[in-house]
Amino acid sequence: MTDDGRDDDLDTGVPDSDPRHIDPAGDLADAVEAGDLELELDDEQDVDELREFLERAEAGEFDADPSLEATVRIVRSLLNDVEE
Repeated sequence: MTDDGRDDDLDTGVPDSDPRHIDPAGDLADAVEAGDLELELDDEQDVDELREFLERAEAGEFDADPSLEATVRIVRSLLNDVEE
């Protein structure tokens, strides 16, 4: 049990996420990174635009925000699949 009286075995959440914190975007990114959810780029999607977005986000051009962090993780996973 934790200090707050919860049983950790019953409240495990998803990998890399705090089970006591609701973070749908982070949970989605966890699932994509773990391969539990498969995404594919649309034929119309410009891979170079995704790479540019990723470079700008990693360079700090956007304000920090949890959903942006999750989006960056998802884009990274998508680009890794394209490059493999």
